[in-house]
Amino acid sequence: MISALKCNHKLAILATLTLLLANNVFIKTNYAANTDMKKIFCIIPIGDIDNKILQHTRMELEKRFNVSVEIGRQLDEPAYAYHKHKKQYNSTKILKKIYKLKLTGYDRILGIVDVDLYVPERTFVFGGADVKKKVSVISLTRLRQGFYNQTEDSALFEYRTIIEAVHELGHTYGLYHCKNDKCVMFLSNTIEDTDHKGAELCSNCENIMEEKRALLK
Repeated sequence: MISALKCNHKLAILATLTLLLANNVFIKTNYAANTDMKKIFCIIPIGDIDNKILQHTRMELEKRFNVSVEIGRQLDEPAYAYHKHKKQYNSTKILKKIYKLKLTGYDRILGIVDVDLYVPERTFVFGGADVKKKVSVISLTRLRQGFYNQTEDSALFEYRTIIEAVHELGHTYGLYHCKNDKCVMFLSNTIEDTDHKGAELCSNCENIMEEKRALLK
């Protein structure tokens, strides 16, 4: 009888260890290169970014792209990208800085900064993206009503952030600027353009996005 009890006890322990091992293996491979698993985006705060906007953006991107989104380590203010005559920051230099971090394990990276951005071809930009390197950046500066000497609106500010984040991440999937002014991929030349287009892809861009994502599986 005692031997039988010992045997059953050993079997119970073995079964428990097997279950724990199986669970650990699942956890380790949860974001492995399995096309059925969710991919991971990383948000990089550059300078002092309000945690509320970081968390709101994280949750919205998780829903809209069906991915897991993590908040990475904060970077310093991008003094290296500052143009003293323009009093703005070169978005291309910031993208290069993000890429040079050599972050591994992430499908795409989105930097969020609160300085006014520009590229040589334009007086300002709301953000930028490097398609091949799959890195992007958005600026919060011109998304606030206060920038236009209007009463602040936190809900509108948060929504504008999502619009620009989706737009720049869309570029990292190979989407170009859309001619449909209601599509999130429409090029915003003014904040009115951003408010008008919203955060949704038009049917054509949505189809292209699905094709791009299918090819990446």
